[in-house]
Amino acid sequence: MRQFNLEKIFINQRKLDQYIHKNHKVCYKNIIEELKLAFCVELSELANEVKCFKFWSFKKPSDKEIILEEYVDGIHFITSLCIAFNVSFKQIGNINTNIEKMSKKKLTEKFLKIYKYSSIINDKKSVIKVFNQYIELGLMLDFNYENILAAYMKKCKINYKRQDNNY
Repeated sequence: MRQFNLEKIFINQRKLDQYIHKNHKVCYKNIIEELKLAFCVELSELANEVKCFKFWSFKKPSDKEIILEEYVDGIHFITSLCIAFNVSFKQIGNINTNIEKMSKKKLTEKFLKIYKYSSIINDKKSVIKVFNQYIELGLMLDFNYENILAAYMKKCKINYKRQDNNY
């Protein structure tokens, strides 16, 4: 186990959130439920690309790059939730980085666990739990910190452009 250095993600997400909040005249306390739902929507879009639950289909998962893009969309919202609950990147704790790529069944179970925990986010402890589970999911999908950070930074730039273009 080791700690991911999440400082860069948290710093950039806070800046992006401030930009969005200013543009849309909102603040964290007024959008907690929307952030939770947005995270769940992104989690669903990720599951759809991973296809681990689609027992009726012979289609393979989407390309790794597409899955990573969907994954970091979730990182944006779960990080915003952490910030909203005053969680510092230092409070996330140790994440088990010795996770092997898992079977479809194990991936499905992990997605369901994250959905379950997401529905009861209401304090620091609960959002940290979801964040840790989500990072573990990324590791199960064979991503590492460097993959996640690079894709996050790329999507962050896109999100600024979207805000500038009245997305």
